[in-house]
Amino acid sequence: MNSIASLALVVPMFNEAQNIDRFIDRTGLALAQTGLRISFVFVDDGSSDDSVARVSARLPDLPGSVVVQLTRNFGKEAALLAGLDAAIGGDCDAVVMIDADLQHPPEAIPMMIEEYRNGNDVVIASRASRTGDSLLRRGFTKLFYKSINWLADIPIVDGDGDFRLLGREVVEAICSLREQHRFTKGLYSWVGFRQLRIPVEYETRNAGSSKFRYGHLLALALNAITSFSAKPLRVALVVGFVIGAVSLTYAIWIALQTIGFGKDLPGYASIFCGMMFLGGMQLIGIGLLGEYVGRTYIESKARPPYLVRRVVSKRTGEAAGS
Repeated sequence: MNSIASLALVVPMFNEAQNIDRFIDRTGLALAQTGLRISFVFVDDGSSDDSVARVSARLPDLPGSVVVQLTRNFGKEAALLAGLDAAIGGDCDAVVMIDADLQHPPEAIPMMIEEYRNGNDVVIASRASRTGDSLLRRGFTKLFYKSINWLADIPIVDGDGDFRLLGREVVEAICSLREQHRFTKGLYSWVGFRQLRIPVEYETRNAGSSKFRYGHLLALALNAITSFSAKPLRVALVVGFVIGAVSLTYAIWIALQTIGFGKDLPGYASIFCGMMFLGGMQLIGIGLLGEYVGRTYIESKARPPYLVRRVVSKRTGEAAGS
């Protein structure tokens, strides 16, 4: 059994001004009967609208809440880490990560709290279906998870996102991992602990436009694979051995045809195609190696994953620090 008296909600924001008021009202209503001390940690990830002003105006009504304003857009992964860092600096017993666009229904949080009390350190509000997504997006997402689970060394379940409840020990473990190229969904699995998933129907955005791009999904897949597995390098090694074996067999066959039977096999076209194929495979291998070396180079600089411009005070609405 896990005891819980206070809960912090980490809310990353990027141009979510149209959603803030409804999100706060709906979340407050959903958690009114939990009997817990509820606080919000809003993380502004370089918004260009008045998201910070909207939230700051509501802070006097949200005891224990703050707005962490980053110096620029560092991406959602860094924003989540900033929120977890701020939350763990308080006295919360657990943290729920939730988006401000209301695609994550706050009404599911009381059920997550109950499952946490039952002894589960991580409670995942897993997406029950993708009926609201386009056919193309569903196809890309399915391919993404299949690729990750084949290439990476950690299991990632389709539908498991950032909407989840984490016990304090889990949050401390994740916050101790300060790598630059973060794939938080993988870190959840890597740290372990007792996990439970509950199916939840996600909703459409309340307002604004989605930040999802297919290129972002591809970059996320590459980040996940290179962060948790060296299997692509091993695959490239195996492919190299296979191509070498095939080439050697073909060379022996040509030698036998020429020496044993005196056949003339010019094959300029086949030679050209073979060279192009091998050149392409070499570039792929070099590119894979470059990805790993480049990430090692970036990690060696030991730059922080994010920088904080200021923290807006829960009481005064003024900057509490920078």
